[in-house]
Amino acid sequence: MSAFWNFSVRLYAQEGVKPACLALQAAGMDVNVGLWIIWACVNGRDPGPALGQAVELSALWSAQVVKPLRGARDHLKHPLSSVDTNAALALRKSVLAAELEAEKLEQQALEALTHACPEIGAADRRDLALKRLQDYAARLGSSAVSAGAFVENVFETTKNV
Repeated sequence: MSAFWNFSVRLYAQEGVKPACLALQAAGMDVNVGLWIIWACVNGRDPGPALGQAVELSALWSAQVVKPLRGARDHLKHPLSSVDTNAALALRKSVLAAELEAEKLEQQALEALTHACPEIGAADRRDLALKRLQDYAARLGSSAVSAGAFVENVFETTKNV
C-alpha cells in the first residue's frame, strides 16, 4: 500500500479538506499534485526539483485515464431513456471504483518521484509547501490565491492524520 495514498485518504476525511481540494481543482490544478506537494513537504522533502515531472505525469494520466472515466461516470448519473436505470447506476458504481484506482495509480507514480527530492528542515515545511503550490499554479497560469487557500485549509489538518 502507498504511504501517499494512505495519507491522502486520511487527510480527505478531515473537515475542510474536501472543499479545499475542490477549490484547487476549480482553479485548474490537479488535486493529486497539490496533495503530493503537501505530503512531500510534511515528510521532509522538497518537491521542487521533481515538480515539472509531476505536473507532466499528472496531466498526461489525467487526460488519458482519469478524465475519461470521470466523464463516463458523470454521464451515467442520467442515463439515456433507452438504458436500464438500475444497470446504468451499477455501471456508474463500477466506473467510480475504476476512477479511484486510477487516482491511486497516479499517486503511486507521484510518490515514486519523491525519492529524488532533497530533504528539508522541519521549520520551513509549511512555507515551502506554499511556495511549491504557487510554483505549480504559475506553471498552469492559475491563481496563486487558490494555492494559498489550499495550504491554509489543508496543511494544518495534516497534524491529525
